[in-house]
Amino acid sequence: MKYFKNKMFWLEAVSDTAIGTLVNFPLNIIILTITFKLELSAFDTSIVLCVVFTILAIVRKYIVRTYFSKKDR
Repeated sequence: MKYFKNKMFWLEAVSDTAIGTLVNFPLNIIILTITFKLELSAFDTSIVLCVVFTILAIVRKYIVRTYFSKKDR
């Protein structure tokens, strides 16, 4: 049960997930609309989504980690 004791870690994880959901859902709709208008294949659409969401996740995680790191000090 030692994995569940640090409330700040849980707050960071939940915050990061909530931010990801709030940003990714509308972004997903926008990207799908664009890729459908461009008539991209399902494979090409998957690649675009994967690249965009990976970059966004790295940037988002960096920002959230930096915020919580500053809060810990």
